[in-house]
This record gives sequence, C-alpha cells and structure tokens, in this order.
Amino acid sequence: MRLQLPWAHRLARINYPTRTGSFAFSFLVVVAVMAERGFSAETLALGVVTLLIYPHLAYLHARVAVDSKRAEFRNLSVDSILMGVWAAQLHFALWPVCGALVGVCMNNGVCGGITRFLTGLLSFAAAALLWAIIQGVPLEPSTGPVVTVLCFVGIVGYAGGLAVFFHSQNSRLMRTRNVLRTSEEQFRFIAAHAGDLVSVLTPEYRFRYASLSHDRYFDSAQFADGADWLALVHPEDRPGALAFLDALSASPHSQHTRLRLMLAGAPARMVKIEGNPVRGESGKLQMIVLLCSDLTLSEDLKAAELRAILAADAAAPNSGKS
Repeated sequence: MRLQLPWAHRLARINYPTRTGSFAFSFLVVVAVMAERGFSAETLALGVVTLLIYPHLAYLHARVAVDSKRAEFRNLSVDSILMGVWAAQLHFALWPVCGALVGVCMNNGVCGGITRFLTGLLSFAAAALLWAIIQGVPLEPSTGPVVTVLCFVGIVGYAGGLAVFFHSQNSRLMRTRNVLRTSEEQFRFIAAHAGDLVSVLTPEYRFRYASLSHDRYFDSAQFADGADWLALVHPEDRPGALAFLDALSASPHSQHTRLRLMLAGAPARMVKIEGNPVRGESGKLQMIVLLCSDLTLSEDLKAAELRAILAADAAAPNSGKS
C-alpha cells in the first residue's frame, strides 16, 4: 500500500523550490571558495548535507508535521542558522556573507514581516559567532573574481526573482478582484430577476447555477450542476439555441433571442432569452448568464385582445342597423 503524505502548507510549497535552488547555488559558491583556498573533505561533506540534502528534508518536515505552517517557520529559522554557520565556515568571506545575509533577511521578511526579519537576522548572527568561536576560524574577507562574480549574480538573481514573483502575485490579485467585481454585478442581476428563469452556464454551455424558479418547470436533474442547458430546448430550436450561445461566446455584448423550452409534464413554452457573456480581464469567457422570460401569457393576452377587437368590429354594423 502506497503511503500518501498530506499536502504541505502553501508557504512551504512556495519556499521549497526557492530554498532548493538557492541552497544549491550556495553549494556552488562553497566549491568556488574551496577552489581558491584549498579543498577540505570536511567542508565539502558539510556542504552536501546542509546545502543539497537539507532542503528536501525541510519540505518533508513541513508535509508530515501536524501544523505545517509552523513547521515551515521553524525551517526558516534553521535556514538562518545554517547560513550563519556557513558565513563562519568560509572565514567570513565578504561576498558570500553578503549573499547569505541578503537571502536570509529577504526570505524571513517576506514570509513573516518585521518579526521574522529580526528573528532571522539574530539567528544568523548568533550561529555565525558561535561557530566561529567553536572552530576558531580566522577572518578572511577577501575573495577572488570567480567567487565575487558568482555572489553578485546570485544576489541580483535572488532579488530580481523575488520582485518578479511579487509582480506575478499582484497581477493575480488584480485579476481576481476584477473577476469578483464582475461576478458581483452578475449576481446582483440574478437577484433582481429572481422570479424569472436565471441560468449561469460554463463556457461549455453546462449549468453552473440555476435559479429556484427552475423547480416549477423542469425536473431537478435537468438543471443540476454540469447538466447540458441545450437539453431544455425544443429539439427543433436547438440548432438556433446553439448558434445563439456560440454568438454570445464570441461577442462582448448581451444578445436576445426567442426559443421554445421543453417543460416537464407540459407543452413546450416560448420564452424570450437575454444572454450576457462574462469575461475576465484577459477577455477569456468565464461564464454565460441567461435570463429567460415567459412570453406565453403575454402572447395569449395579445391574442385575446385581438379577438375582442375583431368581435367589436363585427358587432358594430349590427348595432348601427338596429
């Protein structure tokens, strides 16, 4: 039997690729520093464990923890501590320390505001100081051109990537707000015509919503979520109904038509249909709102009125003769 782990919190899912990529890049910087100063098996092993393996263990921790969000905040604290250890392990090489500190501060600040920012900063500083004391590391801030360029590219890339991510998130929020605004207008329209047959269809012309008034005319299965709206239309009128919906899908404006609907246990009834397409900011069709008004009664009244007029005209000569 395959073990299915729960989903990690959204914060952990966002941080996982960022952490994995940035830590792998940090491993590359560590290798570059060792290439300049001499390789150390101990440092290389520490890099493999803390920079290449740890990010996956951190994500696993966020997935198996009872409180996934809190687990991810603990992961951020561990990130800060590890970067502080590496600052000391590299003898406080200036550019690697700057890159690590920028990453720690930005990631903690983005995820938890000023509190997480200060927590990450203090964790980084404390870990660096403690590791330096334990290891007795010397101070060697200078780096060669390869390490300097790598760190410069890493800092710019990380900051730029974070800026692009926030731009994407802001754009998504704007689109969501516009969709909600449009949806609010549509459902106000629905509420204003609650006595009529109001249907909200997907772009595939299937029911997403049907007003309660549908219960008076159709079986519930006919207007259930996902049911085909065209099945309500008289077979002879379905080609015209399909053409009407296709025209709505391609048009930015509302349109009108008249069709016969097949009622449950009753003759087909002619209705006037007002269709309104709803589009997102990109112009993509999201749903179609249909308002169906019953015309049968008004047509009967018109016929009755016409019969009354004709009857009156027919009776007029007889009354004159008498």
